[in-house]
Amino acid sequence: MLMDVLPAKMNMKFGSNNNSKKMVSLKNDHKVVTIMTVLILLLLTANIYSQSSPYYLRSLKENKGSSSSSSSPFTKVSIGFGSILYLINPIILYEDNDIYAGLTKELSVGFGKFGEHRVAFEYSFVFAGSVSSHVRFSYKYDFLMKDKLEPSNNLQTTSVLSVGGGFFTDFTKQGLFPEITYGYSLRNHKLLIYPHVKIRHTFMFKKTDSDITDLSFGIILGIANPFINVKIKRDY
Repeated sequence: MLMDVLPAKMNMKFGSNNNSKKMVSLKNDHKVVTIMTVLILLLLTANIYSQSSPYYLRSLKENKGSSSSSSSPFTKVSIGFGSILYLINPIILYEDNDIYAGLTKELSVGFGKFGEHRVAFEYSFVFAGSVSSHVRFSYKYDFLMKDKLEPSNNLQTTSVLSVGGGFFTDFTKQGLFPEITYGYSLRNHKLLIYPHVKIRHTFMFKKTDSDITDLSFGIILGIANPFINVKIKRDY
């Protein structure tokens, strides 16, 4: 009888060890897939930047010294081309000791002479085992780094540092976040095209929910002063 019980116990223990090994293996496979996804997104984005940057720099040089020296009169074709390049923005998230990747897009509405006061909506697809959705509503202010920038009907370029914060939800948990963004914007009183890098940290309302830190990069598209006629005293 004893000899029959011992093999049964040994089989149960061996089966339990196999199950735990399978769980560890699945978890490791998930991390490998996540890391590979992040690397692919980084490579794709780097390729996009390398292809688009010379185009913008060449346009700037060709227009330098013209009568509109303080503005950058990009054509509608170049603006459309640049916008298409950055329609998909990669996002990398750190949550509960795991790294996830996803795609995100921010749309904003600005107010002020250069639309520097902005309210924004952002939607993200996050690949965390299964696809989850993140929604953010925020307010941010753009510090324009270029001196003596005057309102104009033409698009003007300037380095920008943006600070802000807002509300986060993934429809199961909620929180608040501060954020900081740096980039180079093309803007006037009606339009914003803003290649950028953004970092933020989301503090969850419940202590049982893990905070989220994320990094994203790409382009923000926005409009400014809808239904408001901003007086432009000088055209360039």
